[in-house]
Amino acid sequence: MYEEEIRALSVKLLDEVEGVIGYSWGTLPFRARPFLCQKKEDVTHLVFNHFCGSNLARYLLSGELKEKKIAILAKACDARAITVLIREGQVKRENLVIVGIPCYGMVDRKKLEERFGPLQPQDFEWHLDSLTFKGENLSIGPFLEATCQRCLHPNPPLYDHLIGQEVTYIPRKRWNNDALTKLDMVSREERWAFFAGEFEKCIRCYACRNSCPLCYCKECFAEMQRPYWLSGAATPSENLFFHVGRSLHMAGRCVECGACERACPVDIPIALLPCKVEELIRGNFDFEAGIDPDKEPPLLTYRENDPGEFIR
Repeated sequence: MYEEEIRALSVKLLDEVEGVIGYSWGTLPFRARPFLCQKKEDVTHLVFNHFCGSNLARYLLSGELKEKKIAILAKACDARAITVLIREGQVKRENLVIVGIPCYGMVDRKKLEERFGPLQPQDFEWHLDSLTFKGENLSIGPFLEATCQRCLHPNPPLYDHLIGQEVTYIPRKRWNNDALTKLDMVSREERWAFFAGEFEKCIRCYACRNSCPLCYCKECFAEMQRPYWLSGAATPSENLFFHVGRSLHMAGRCVECGACERACPVDIPIALLPCKVEELIRGNFDFEAGIDPDKEPPLLTYRENDPGEFIR
């Protein structure tokens, strides 16, 4: 999708930037990987498809790239993360050329395997919001990652160039993913038991933290010695402390990209907790991270009249 436009624009951009952060095909089928294109002859490696899930904003924090002028392909959640990074003074807006890409969602390979068995690339054709498997055209909705099914913002809010046409529907409404609503339909005790049970599976590899574009602390609270917060042991209590603590650190900042959940090697639905926190913030403070760069984040702003009914 969009390859010709992306490559043509990248050739032009390389006259003014030192590199284009995008995607290329991975070494295995149905996988794409981040790719830094620095030469015009390498633009043929740039791709964009339903397997470009990595949030590229993460790579703007690299010491090597941080002070260079860089172009970056940005899905909606990538662009939101870039907006937060600019707001928090981690990257400079003048150093970035943002190429916005409307996103129809990332496909979950496990869902494809459950439906079609062993996957062969030649059996599939990919379209914006559908796929063709051996001549049969199917909606892409049931095969999307959970985070993409509950997405509220498929179009990038910040860009210098826009590739393709904007998505005209809200994925959460179209695909009717109600995972967050289901959390409201059970008691607090049941919610606690659900999250505690999921986090018992955690092996504390920190892949969720390391993949997050907004976890950029040089020393994570999970590894601090002074003060000492928790051990590295993957025990139920320590795991729960880590994930709840991380969700609190992300409150009002999470752009709901699902990078944490995508990276988890033991399939914990990690994104549910921070996404639920963001839903509370959206409802109580009318704020969404990365949408309006001029709007003050509520948890970084003190007001005497802040609503407090939701705090119990």
